[in-house]
Amino acid sequence: MVKYRKNSIVSVGLIKILQTYAYSKGVDFIKVAGSCNFDITILKNDEARVSSKFFELMWLQIVSISKDPFPGLNFGLQMAKYYPAGSILFTMMLNCATIEKALEVFVRYHRIMADIIQPQFQNKGKFTHLSWEISSPDFHSQSHLSEALLCTYYSILSYLTQGKLTLVRVCFTHAGPSNPEDINEYQRIFNATIKFRENKNELVIGTRDLDITIDLANQELYKVLERHAIKIMNTMPKEKKWSNRVLQLISDMILSGSVPDIDSVSKKLAVSKRSLQEKLKNESDNFRNILQTIRKQIAVDNLAGQDFTFCEVAFMLGYSDQSAFNHAFKRWTGQSPKAYSDCCRNQNRS
Repeated sequence: MVKYRKNSIVSVGLIKILQTYAYSKGVDFIKVAGSCNFDITILKNDEARVSSKFFELMWLQIVSISKDPFPGLNFGLQMAKYYPAGSILFTMMLNCATIEKALEVFVRYHRIMADIIQPQFQNKGKFTHLSWEISSPDFHSQSHLSEALLCTYYSILSYLTQGKLTLVRVCFTHAGPSNPEDINEYQRIFNATIKFRENKNELVIGTRDLDITIDLANQELYKVLERHAIKIMNTMPKEKKWSNRVLQLISDMILSGSVPDIDSVSKKLAVSKRSLQEKLKNESDNFRNILQTIRKQIAVDNLAGQDFTFCEVAFMLGYSDQSAFNHAFKRWTGQSPKAYSDCCRNQNRS
């Protein structure tokens, strides 16, 4: 589920990678940082955390100045170089027994790197999908960010498996390069089927690849690293307490056949309706937004898995008729339930 944050942060390590990328493209990072009012002295503190707004502003300026034809892919490759050298998160993954365990760690502790992005992976039968949720709507619209993330994800998996893992396909929501010949660069990096204008930015791998063992994994070293990672997590800003409690409760109620409303939820949380509204407001959230977020996620998951009919999903989510659900789903995804389901069916066949 999406967990939105008002003040998302990234590690200072991510800013350093951006600095290296800028210099590799002949861009004066110091000048860019100054124009964005970013204090570069913070780069001396390896434990520092930086507001994601600085990363966004500097990233966009560097991309504009560099004229790099593949900014997302090249930044992703730069990210991949960093991971083996100095990331506690990657070192933890390197000491997991299997790829599945490594991905679980990647999802659980990714906040160490950045909380603006939350990776996720889903096992859907013979295929497993690796994607993410993002807490910045503006960032979500940047096609080069999705390219950078998928390039980084694949590079990590390839490194962990020593090249044993094979991608089934790579999906992007954006339209792709205007020059058809530029697709060759995507093929070179991912060595897989590349698809654009898809419903989601994601890597698709064979589920059996989750069982690939990671050579030289050291369980004792992993335990030491995990203790340190937990300490780091505990020093970071806490997630939204009341928003997350409401989110989980609404999800449980829907999946158990109940129709959630703010009155029933506030009673279960032993607070008044007004008090709950105020608590959510203090976390820059509200009941309606949380309810719609969960409805969308449940609808997308069930239609993708094709476990229920459209009418069954609509009824599960508390819609009085099919047309109301169809309207809501199209507002969420830009597609009708049928179009979305058909697209997912075709993907699973490929």
